Amino acid sequence: MKKGGFSLLGIVALFLSLILVSCSDDDDQGGVIDTGIHKIVVEQSGDIDAFELGLVFGAVNTTSGPTKLYDEDGKYLGESHSVTRMEDAKVSCQTGDDAFFMTCAGSVTSTSDVSGKKLKVLVTAYIDGKEVNQLVKEYETKGEILIENFSVSTTAK
Repeated sequence: MKKGGFSLLGIVALFLSLILVSCSDDDDQGGVIDTGIHKIVVEQSGDIDAFELGLVFGAVNTTSGPTKLYDEDGKYLGESHSVTRMEDAKVSCQTGDDAFFMTCAGSVTSTSDVSGKKLKVLVTAYIDGKEVNQLVKEYETKGEILIENFSVSTTAK
């Protein structure tokens, strides 16, 4: 059980570092910030019972900092949303129409001692329905503990 706590702590640390990086002044757009509906979709396939996939979603708007997050059906999830262990094949999270940045940090941990179990993770980021970023990761058990982190945001690839 301690392994899951470590993974969640890693996700939170990664998420916070992404938010800090996103607030830098690297892009000078003359004060114009494009806002819209930001959405991130995470899909997993393969031997999903042999891995734990944990996720944290967060987003920022132009007026008050963190923005509200919703599921695909429009249900309010909070200003951040975490999935301790993704059990479904697909999870998505989206903002209202006032966001300018969204991120998803994830952690994959193997839970099987059997070698050869495989997991494929596909993370796709959208702004106003247009794909802006995508990550494809494949993991395979090798008889030892595997812990890996990833992140995807709605910034350019």
